[in-house]
Amino acid sequence: MPRFATAIFDLDGTIADTLPLIYEAFDAALRPALGRRFSEREIRALFGPPDSQIIRSLIPGGEGDRAFARYVEVYEREHDRLVTAFHGLDGVIRRAAAAGMRLGVVTGKNRQTALYTLERIGLLPDFSAVYAGDDVERQKPDPEAVVRILADLGHDPSAAGAFIGDSAADVLAGRAAGLTTIAVSWGSPDHANIHAAAPD
Repeated sequence: MPRFATAIFDLDGTIADTLPLIYEAFDAALRPALGRRFSEREIRALFGPPDSQIIRSLIPGGEGDRAFARYVEVYEREHDRLVTAFHGLDGVIRRAAAAGMRLGVVTGKNRQTALYTLERIGLLPDFSAVYAGDDVERQKPDPEAVVRILADLGHDPSAAGAFIGDSAADVLAGRAAGLTTIAVSWGSPDHANIHAAAPD
């Protein structure tokens, strides 16, 4: 393996165990308007666009705005009870930052909740740039956010860089941006697609 000058991380399921909180926040957002509880598998199947876009696509108009407000309220209120950094990864990130690696986060979630999680788990200062789903037009597996964050970080294309994530979309986006791809299996319970994407 090369010595990486730059490392880009996914957030949900990679840095932090946020799924229990996401399930609870989506239920608070969707159930009052749609009249039913979505299963955990159904919620995971919605992932890709930012959480705000997902909610407003299911619940249009002013009620969608109110649903997203419920989502954020539960996300922030219950965050510290339900979310932790994955064991040991916070130390890896801090050591990488201390060693002078350029570190960034590319996530599909909206910027407000992404920054909130990174701040609450104490890792926000270690990342020089964060791209959320509402910062770009095209979501992973499109490499738009990865290409943009590499430019922001001043990454030399001739140097080694890595993308670390827990989904096939992470692998495909990182590869399309010319990075070594590293898949983690501790986040998502759905592993078939990430194995099929053949991470490095």
